Amino acid sequence: MDTFFKMSDVFMFQLPRKVIFGNGAVKKMGEEALALCGNGKKVLLISDKGVVGAGLTADAKASLEKSGFEVVLFDRVTADAPISLVHACTELGRKEKVGAVIAIGGGSVIDTAKAVSFMIPYEGKLEDNLGIGKVKKPGLPKIFVPTTAGTGSELSHTFVLYDDESGDKITSYSPYCFADISLIDPVLTLNLPPKITAESGMDAFSHALESFVTIRANPLSDVLSLKGIEVISRNIQKAYAKGNQNLEARYAMCFGVCMGTMAIRSSGVGAIHATCYPPAMEYHLSHGVAISIMMPYVMEYNLIANMTKYAAVAEAMGEKVEGLSQREAAQASVEAVRGLMRDLSLPMRLRDVGGKKEDSAKFAATVVKRYAHHIANNPRNLTEKDLVNIYEMAW
Repeated sequence: MDTFFKMSDVFMFQLPRKVIFGNGAVKKMGEEALALCGNGKKVLLISDKGVVGAGLTADAKASLEKSGFEVVLFDRVTADAPISLVHACTELGRKEKVGAVIAIGGGSVIDTAKAVSFMIPYEGKLEDNLGIGKVKKPGLPKIFVPTTAGTGSELSHTFVLYDDESGDKITSYSPYCFADISLIDPVLTLNLPPKITAESGMDAFSHALESFVTIRANPLSDVLSLKGIEVISRNIQKAYAKGNQNLEARYAMCFGVCMGTMAIRSSGVGAIHATCYPPAMEYHLSHGVAISIMMPYVMEYNLIANMTKYAAVAEAMGEKVEGLSQREAAQASVEAVRGLMRDLSLPMRLRDVGGKKEDSAKFAATVVKRYAHHIANNPRNLTEKDLVNIYEMAW
């Protein structure tokens, strides 16, 4: 009991009101929406053309219509959730006088839906609601359905929007942005392309990993984190290799996402997330790619802060740590992550994606300015000089 935590720990969890998990769960959409909203209402279904074209919204739409809802579709969401599309979607929702918001898609779709849900009844500017704790009211009822196993946005109170004018990604948090219902159906992830499986899967893994080692980690988050590390690391290759014929692996990945995302709702993330944002914006990388590249280098820096936990990470990933020193066992977790990256054909360094070593100082300054809250939660203190060194190592 004294290995990972103290009985004096005080911790908090915030989660969606209701989570429904399992194969075929999306077919419960109509009855759940009816219980949440009542009948006779229009609902705004937010998605993207790829998801709609793949038929992934069909069961939900049929279930809603069977329960008496009129479905208004907005399928124009694109990567990174541009603010301009939030405005367009909000305008449609107001025009149609919808009474609830439903998102079916990846993280960008769900993040768009979070903003739209509070903007439809709100008379002010979107920009006034961006940041930490700026959203002050719950907005319309909302149901989120993920079609990827990665971001965990369906379980979080976080949303990230892309500012079309400045080129910045703006991260916002509010307890009013949790879903009223999260419907997680692994069947919807069955035909995810290998590239998206790899990138979104490593994003999910980063949640489980970072939540396990942050300074806010606690007895309950540790249980969720460690299980997430185990389940994702032992199934992601199978989902990547032939996921369209391996529902068991897809189910496991969705479950692992739940574990890691629930954990960070209490223990948060650290320097892996903080350092991934600047190169992702500068080099137009997906979040999963940027996270993967930075992960082993931040892990190596953090090892001395809690070797016991990093050794536990290695063991959860299936590494043989018996007979190793604590330092060797901790280092094995870093090599296990690099092994995952190689298996998934992910770039290993910033130079592999066109990165420039001379950008290191600029990136470090951005982290200190914008992501100090993540750095404060990291298990080891980081100065701006330390951040430059990490970026140069990752280059």
